[in-house]
Amino acid sequence: MASMATDGLIPLHMLTDVPDWPQARLRDALLIRAPDGAGEDWPHCITLPASTPFQMRHGAGCACCSREPAVMTLAAVFQERVMGKRPPFREVVLVMHPEERHALRDILENDVLVRARYRLAGQE
Repeated sequence: MASMATDGLIPLHMLTDVPDWPQARLRDALLIRAPDGAGEDWPHCITLPASTPFQMRHGAGCACCSREPAVMTLAAVFQERVMGKRPPFREVVLVMHPEERHALRDILENDVLVRARYRLAGQE
């Protein structure tokens, strides 16, 4: 079973398909999926909100731009987890469309709040 590393960060797996994991691992994982994605059979599964055309055109902190839905969702589920409003999870699986993978990885790697809470898989 995967768990938090000694750095205390939650592993974040960025995938283009819902993984076929054993039930024991599913119990401790949170699946975040695209609105049209699979994964309804996961015990802990949420759907990303739709993207907005006002998404980060000017850069971080701009009042007219909204943050990437995945970034907002990761921040929200972490806060819910800390406050006891969401079952605890040891890892997160973010499933996205293949064409979004590189751009979204860049956004997540450069978001200070995401980097403070999550460790992108492959960056151990």
